[in-house]
Amino acid sequence: MVRLYKTFVHGFDEEIEGGIPQGHVVLVAGPPGTMKSSLAYSILYNNALHDGTSGVYVTMEQDRESLEFQITRMGMDPKKVGDKVRIQDISRIRRGVEELRDTSRTGSPVEKPWLDILKGHLEDVKGTGDFALLVLDSLPILEIISGLRERRIGLFHFFGWLKALKVTTFVISEVSPDPNIVRDEDFLADGIFALTMDRVGELDVYRRIRCVKMRGVNHNPGIFTLEVEDGAFRVTRVI
Repeated sequence: MVRLYKTFVHGFDEEIEGGIPQGHVVLVAGPPGTMKSSLAYSILYNNALHDGTSGVYVTMEQDRESLEFQITRMGMDPKKVGDKVRIQDISRIRRGVEELRDTSRTGSPVEKPWLDILKGHLEDVKGTGDFALLVLDSLPILEIISGLRERRIGLFHFFGWLKALKVTTFVISEVSPDPNIVRDEDFLADGIFALTMDRVGELDVYRRIRCVKMRGVNHNPGIFTLEVEDGAFRVTRVI
């Protein structure tokens, strides 16, 4: 039996047969303002809080202090989960680059590619304290700092490495609101949570969530309204 990890979004896990299969790589994709980062952190937070599951959140856009301020304001207290959810700030990883440098045949120091640095860092973290859930925030920033020249080939190898890491991974991706645009990562991911901002009437805007894809799961592909209150996410059916 494959373990399923709940999203702890009230009303949503029932629509994806109880949760996300262990080892899946899931895209959390949407335009700005759709609460992708907050949702991904919430999944780690609640799995730690309710099931004692360890997770790692790698932030490449916000610093750790900014992220903790954001989630605390939403009603999630990082102190309640302690080391069960570790926030890895990419800026702090950058400061350790000098320790991760190779030496060329000429004796001159040569920096490793950023993607190799990130991989090595996560492998070290997993070796010193195993974890089951991982969030990478975000894919566009990862592409920038890693300098991928052949995007399709680079993403293929990176997603393969994530699968080999044997953790359940959520990759946050900033995407266009146009649902007709298909990206390379859509094919590589095991699952896709698509978040949108939909205008209703003249004044109202609602956040929506849809499980576009989830391999091995008979999921509901319908669109749901996504709401958050006191740190807890929930969905309601769109009428």
